[in-house]
Amino acid sequence: MLSACGSDPVATAGPQLVALFNPSRVIAAGIEQRLPFGLIDNGIRLTGDGESLPVRVKADGRVIDTLEVVGRVVAHDHPEGTEEHQHSGLLRYYAVRTTLPTPGVYDVEIEIEGVTATAPVQAFDPAEIGVALPGSAFPVFETATLDDPLDVDRLCTQPDGPCPFHTRSAADVLAKGEPMALLVATPAFCVTAYCGPVLDTLIAAAAGAPEIVMVHIEPYANITAVDGDVTNPDLRLAQAMGALGLDFEPVLFLVDRNGILVDRIDNVFDDTELAAALSALA
Repeated sequence: MLSACGSDPVATAGPQLVALFNPSRVIAAGIEQRLPFGLIDNGIRLTGDGESLPVRVKADGRVIDTLEVVGRVVAHDHPEGTEEHQHSGLLRYYAVRTTLPTPGVYDVEIEIEGVTATAPVQAFDPAEIGVALPGSAFPVFETATLDDPLDVDRLCTQPDGPCPFHTRSAADVLAKGEPMALLVATPAFCVTAYCGPVLDTLIAAAAGAPEIVMVHIEPYANITAVDGDVTNPDLRLAQAMGALGLDFEPVLFLVDRNGILVDRIDNVFDDTELAAALSALA
């Protein structure tokens, strides 16, 4: 079973920020990183979609960055045949982009109607992080396709059948020097605390970015063999997950024509944030 990008918090009075990224060694010190946070209102009036809030980043109580961050709303559908589930009232996400200068623990604060919501984030030495970081060469590896499913027994768990992003292997795209948006996600079996319909969002954006090759990877190798039971101890991750150094999903990797990872978007994203990321890649 994959680990979650975040965890459902214990309810307390006032708004709460919840980290929407894996807490274990994915945030690097010294380079700009995207830090997605969810917001639980707990009775506080929330901003509308597209409105911004002031954010402070602190180290040892000292403010090291101040910025305005836009609140995003992503509808969450539960695919037919999956168990209905709730996510503790998480209604907004904020994609904070900042540079945490050195390894250590930092605090991110958002203010709403005079009330402060805070969440910690730990930055690690880049040498300790196994997942590809922006600015680095993207690993070259084969991904499952319709013609060659490799070790994956269910190529795509999109409810309506395989999505259109399984015709090219990532290795082939990189060899031909084409820009690539590679999404690791399992629509039917997501385990994140707040999983937006990221595959649907990417499908909708594809027509507007024909020069970018879209590749979708399911993280599980044998989800059919275990009857969709993500708690089964016999469940295995696909070999592509090892190549990426991942033990969580969803993650979107944006790779340029030179094979350099331009951006990594962990967990949730909306159509506006995706459009900006694809535009920068093209």
